[in-house]
Amino acid sequence: MIRKRIALAITAAGVLSGGLIAVVTAAGPAQAATVSQPLRTMVANLPVAAEIRTGYDRDLFNHWIDADGDGCNTRYEVLIAEAATKPTVGSGCALSGGRWLSYYDGAAWTDPADLDIDHLVPLAEAWDSGARNWTSAQRQSFANDLGDVRSLVAVTDNVNQSKSDQDPAEWIPSLTGVRCRYVTEWTAVKTRWALTVDTAEKSALTTYAAACTNSTVTVDTVIGGGTTSPPTGGTCSASNGTDVTIPDGGSAVTSTITISGCSRSTASAASAIYVNIVHPFRGDVSIYLYAPDNTYYVLKPASSSDSAANVITTYTANLSAESANGTWRLSVRDNYSGDAGYLNTWTLTV
Repeated sequence: MIRKRIALAITAAGVLSGGLIAVVTAAGPAQAATVSQPLRTMVANLPVAAEIRTGYDRDLFNHWIDADGDGCNTRYEVLIAEAATKPTVGSGCALSGGRWLSYYDGAAWTDPADLDIDHLVPLAEAWDSGARNWTSAQRQSFANDLGDVRSLVAVTDNVNQSKSDQDPAEWIPSLTGVRCRYVTEWTAVKTRWALTVDTAEKSALTTYAAACTNSTVTVDTVIGGGTTSPPTGGTCSASNGTDVTIPDGGSAVTSTITISGCSRSTASAASAIYVNIVHPFRGDVSIYLYAPDNTYYVLKPASSSDSAANVITTYTANLSAESANGTWRLSVRDNYSGDAGYLNTWTLTV
């Protein structure tokens, strides 16, 4: 389906009435990157948001494709890659002579039919925590992710069915010796795809990770990247992690942060605004920061030439003319019709 991107004719004065425009210095959008962090740090940096199941359909994730055209779809590619004893690959990718170990329960199998390929982060869970706002191509990539061995795993079929779409607050492998591996892999996949966690999930991951070796976890991000955690600045910093829907081609939406107790009366000349927005086409999105006195700063204009997904980056702005303490507002607008998104979280350090 061809996406229709229809520009909406707007002016800054019309969208952001009542504000005074100011000079802005801002960084460009972040690109995908490699993230290396200790396990507990990576868990702590997972953004928290309520899960939304509305609209989910498994068929929205086109899975088990044959991406390289070699006759073996994603399911069989995983079986071949994870076999403890490599199978013979016959006509139509029929596998024989292989042996597999299901790490969730420690069971060994020689018949591929006894194994499911588990999406470590289930498709429904991915939808709930961000994939609902992806493009079809992004969902297909997630469902067939052979780029990270942690994304898909061959496991005993009935164990996979028992897990279903549950997160680590609801389900964990029965073998205690593999739980740290599972928690690490879950955290890595969520980080790789910039997916959120709900409160119970974050609590469970934190508890499990505290009992694990705090080893460094390295992830090549697919969505987002760059700055994966917001900057911090004590009393001169605050965050808002409540999801705010950005309607398709609609009016601007706002999210507020109140800073109080900052020892400096004025903000810094190099204030940092960390923004995490999930949107299939970040070029559609414009972002403005309102100071407590209603002066506004253009952090990101819309750009029809930028078709990459999501805004996960830190902008730098000279806010030295502003009072540090007070209520600040982030205003976000989708300037084209065709796709909606949401503001996941933002942090201001003045």
